[in-house]
Amino acid sequence: MVKMKKKTVIILVLSLFVVLLSSCGGNSLTIEEYEWHLKTAMRIDDSQLSVIATGELDEAHPEAKIVDVTLKAANGRLTVTDKTNKKEYTGTYKVNGKTPEGTEYKVIINGVEGHAGVAMTTYHDGTEQPTLPINLGSYSLYFYA
Repeated sequence: MVKMKKKTVIILVLSLFVVLLSSCGGNSLTIEEYEWHLKTAMRIDDSQLSVIATGELDEAHPEAKIVDVTLKAANGRLTVTDKTNKKEYTGTYKVNGKTPEGTEYKVIINGVEGHAGVAMTTYHDGTEQPTLPINLGSYSLYFYA
């Protein structure tokens, strides 16, 4: 029960993050600035959230498959490369809004429409890292630079 609540909170935080990015304009981080690496892939089925893959060993989710997935963006086009399974997915992106902290996008990957946001994430130890959460249908993907 505690795990489910924690996972639900993570999804809500990621969704709120994307919504907050759309609130105002300004110079901000963009999706094109980095090569992105998958940290976590989650899926929601019947109100159940499960971590299905991670980019590295994650002791909190030992059931998750470890994958090597990257995302690159340029000129409105996305390329997601799954080196683990030797697959490539393509898509598009369009800016929905900007804030001084980041940029929100409408994305379509492999025919599935969703939303994404790029911003700096500050961790408990004070370090910061550019992050890219993407919500696609029943999937949430979390990338880092």
